[in-house]
Amino acid sequence: MKAQFKFLSGARAGQVEAFRKGYIGLGRHPLSDVRFDAERDLDVSSRHAAIVRKTEGFVLQDLGSRNGTFVNGQRITGDTLLKGGDVIGFGVNGPALEFAIIETDTDLPPTTAAEALAERTSSPRDVFPAAPAQRASAPRQSTGVRIAVEVARQTAQLRRTTKILIALLLLVVTGFTWMQLDGRRRANELLQLQLRADSLMRESRALTTEFQSQLQGVRDALKASQDETARLRRELDASSGDASSVTRLRTELDAAERRQRALAGAVGGGVNYRAISHRNQNAVAIVLVEYTDGERFSGTAFSVDSMGTMVTNKHILTGEDGTKTPQRLGVIFSGSTQFWRAELIGVAPDADVGVFRVLIKGGTPRVAGLARSREGLERGDPVAILGYPLGFDLPMESQGGQPIAEPTLTVGTVSKSLTSVVQVDAYGAPGSSGSPVFDRDGKVIAVLYGGERESNGKIIFAVPAYLVSDYLHGLNLPR
Repeated sequence: MKAQFKFLSGARAGQVEAFRKGYIGLGRHPLSDVRFDAERDLDVSSRHAAIVRKTEGFVLQDLGSRNGTFVNGQRITGDTLLKGGDVIGFGVNGPALEFAIIETDTDLPPTTAAEALAERTSSPRDVFPAAPAQRASAPRQSTGVRIAVEVARQTAQLRRTTKILIALLLLVVTGFTWMQLDGRRRANELLQLQLRADSLMRESRALTTEFQSQLQGVRDALKASQDETARLRRELDASSGDASSVTRLRTELDAAERRQRALAGAVGGGVNYRAISHRNQNAVAIVLVEYTDGERFSGTAFSVDSMGTMVTNKHILTGEDGTKTPQRLGVIFSGSTQFWRAELIGVAPDADVGVFRVLIKGGTPRVAGLARSREGLERGDPVAILGYPLGFDLPMESQGGQPIAEPTLTVGTVSKSLTSVVQVDAYGAPGSSGSPVFDRDGKVIAVLYGGERESNGKIIFAVPAYLVSDYLHGLNLPR
């Protein structure tokens, strides 16, 4: 039997999934079997519920979810046996699934016998024309002449055969020699890659030891670099030396080497990530949006002045297509559980930048400043990113049952600086949108807005800060 789920509402409404498993996890966690959208299905917990197949059938269990699990509108408090057609709800206003049981075939139909051989048909007999009239025969050659002609013919044939054999021999010898040389070249290339990986691993360990007292984010980045190098070294050991494998491993090793060199230059260059974090973290908040259609979204925002002017991405405030309107908008600042209501000021027409305001008595903390030009921003510069990747799904302290907002620090390097885009080698995930990107002086040089999907969050894109500054100036707001 298979358990089938049809999404009745939520970000994946209309989609259908089926599983033949003894345990089916439901939630927003990336490893869940029935996975909800991590940014829009916010009523669903990371690991919300599970369905276990038992003797009596499929049994639904709530895994301590934040908003509760419902079956046909009734909240469950223990194991609940499901039947076909039951509607499973996640929270009072959250998405819902329709459960069904599918019977599956156990046997495959037998194959048919092979077809019989085709009947042979006989060929018609050849028809020969009548022999022509005999002509006068040419004079017979002497026996010596005939022997000489035959010897010449066979000698010519032998010479042709000898030439062909010599050519084939040369071809085989050349191919064998080329294979030997190519094999040696690839073996030497593989050895050089292994030596580079060993050197990179030793350097990574030395960096980890040297900077073990630095900020946790730097140590995590160095540990990730060390793990990646170790993986590449294992793959190099297991490699058969074929060209495609060596090319792929060389490319990955080059990328790992660039990232580690950047980390070494960033930390060794005197970048104080702890100071950057302490100076700016109080101005970074998690932003929560509920649109007029009921859809919800979360991201990151930061305050640029003490009057509560907040900067984030346009797509957070108006949706991916830019057509949504926020019905409820607010933030929770770093180190707090308090939700502050906010009002939309505007969104930039030509950049993924949005601005809103939070009214707090006594004012708000602010970042150290915005870079007002592209001057000084170059490939290889170290950067720090403060934001809320995966929202509240990452570990946080709690107070009174409510999570205390705590931003995550990620370090990386500028890998490309264009007129309207800054490319960074770091880490991003859903919820990072709107995060400020800081330079070594603690000033915002860009605002993160997305990433390259194929890079698994390791290559991210940001709007240069001078475009944000120009937009704030156009709104007559301080920069």
